[in-house]
Amino acid sequence: MKTKITYLLLILPLLTFAQGPWEFNTASNTEGWTASQGSAGAAGILNATGTAIEYTTITGNTGASRNPTFTKTTANIDATANNQIEVRVKNGSAATYLRLTTTIGAVLNTYNAVITTADADYRIYTFTLTSTGTVSTISLEFKLSDGTTSGNNYVPSATVPSTVGTVISVDYIRPRNFVAPIQNTFNFDSTTEGFTALTRATAVQATESSRGTLMVNCNAASVNNGKVSLSPIVFRVEGTNRYAHITLKNTSTNTLFQLNGKVGSVSTAFNPIQTYTTSDANYKTYDFDLTTWDSGSQFPELNFGVKNTWIATATYVIGDIVISGNTYCKNTSGANSISPAVPQTDTANWVLCDATGAVAPAVGAILGGALNINPLANSVYVDLMVFDNIVPSALGTAEFENTTNTISLYPNPAHVVLNISSTNSITKIEVYDMQGRNVASNNNASNVNVESLVKGVYIVKVMQENGSVVAKQFIKK
Repeated sequence: MKTKITYLLLILPLLTFAQGPWEFNTASNTEGWTASQGSAGAAGILNATGTAIEYTTITGNTGASRNPTFTKTTANIDATANNQIEVRVKNGSAATYLRLTTTIGAVLNTYNAVITTADADYRIYTFTLTSTGTVSTISLEFKLSDGTTSGNNYVPSATVPSTVGTVISVDYIRPRNFVAPIQNTFNFDSTTEGFTALTRATAVQATESSRGTLMVNCNAASVNNGKVSLSPIVFRVEGTNRYAHITLKNTSTNTLFQLNGKVGSVSTAFNPIQTYTTSDANYKTYDFDLTTWDSGSQFPELNFGVKNTWIATATYVIGDIVISGNTYCKNTSGANSISPAVPQTDTANWVLCDATGAVAPAVGAILGGALNINPLANSVYVDLMVFDNIVPSALGTAEFENTTNTISLYPNPAHVVLNISSTNSITKIEVYDMQGRNVASNNNASNVNVESLVKGVYIVKVMQENGSVVAKQFIKK
């Protein structure tokens, strides 16, 4: 027995155990977490108080004091079983961005959260991991939010008001398993319904023309688009749904609208089948073919910008103006850019300009200058998003049974009453939801009341005097 115990004691140090949660409940024990600061990753002082681990900011420069970072090099988190990291932080510093980085094999994955400053109490931030495997190293880096996913450098300042000597406290770091509930229809009647992950954009629930909507604004001129995506800690869309129908009104002059999802775990844009119009007076429905996206959980992203007019294979002459990467560019050489160069970065053949062709320092002659970011005139109002298996080309136009007896529906989307125009007299109207349930009907009439129906996609079946039956899809707004 002693021999067996001896062998066990010898191999125990060689075993790797899954770590966490880290509660920091023991004084002078940081549980293997260390602190660093500065571009060179200089060691910082991390104290364990018995209730938290704490770091005090120091004076210095980018090389010596920027971006305080807490790191655990032996995390060994099973990211397959634990797909979220919950962190409870009291941020007394002026850092406004918390970046969590995980290392799985040789791959780094980063997750970001905008955080509050000068906290009097602890706040909880949650990061949902998108990769599986064993997390060997995990770190928390405190930066500045600048509207991008990478953030900017935070350097504690000694000027008044000083942010030197402020304290960042972490109460706990907990790996956990979380599965967001499925939601495939988003109405935005009272909340943003989880569309809270923002990049160079704002998104709030707002009423427009008596509709509950998600009001989206691009808020930073940039070579990259504004993005609003579904937070993985609120809802998930079921990837077995192969089509999306989005009803919106674009009051801006921005011309690019895409829906992004994961294909082979890579974010991919699905272009609209219909043309995205600008300065809309009315709502329109855009359909997306998602047949190639991954099954399982999806977290759709709305992507807004300005469609490129630059063509890599085209011939340009001096003075030609194009849009590339939300940026106006004027040709100066008569030559096009050579791949992989693009006009906004190709100073040999192009110069930044504004819409009139005026170059810097003219107003608008900047990267992202073509993007409409006027907060009073660039809103996109998303009224309804439906993810289902209804073929987009059928929406509002498909007819079944006897296709020689056509009908038309108006308005579509419908709010109170759906009117039906038919070449034959109508004997009965029936409305069905996507589960096949009869939810409304009317006899010997050319309309049906749909006011009590929830927002979504429905099928109206019209029976006519000559015995034919025609079915069409419509949207209830």
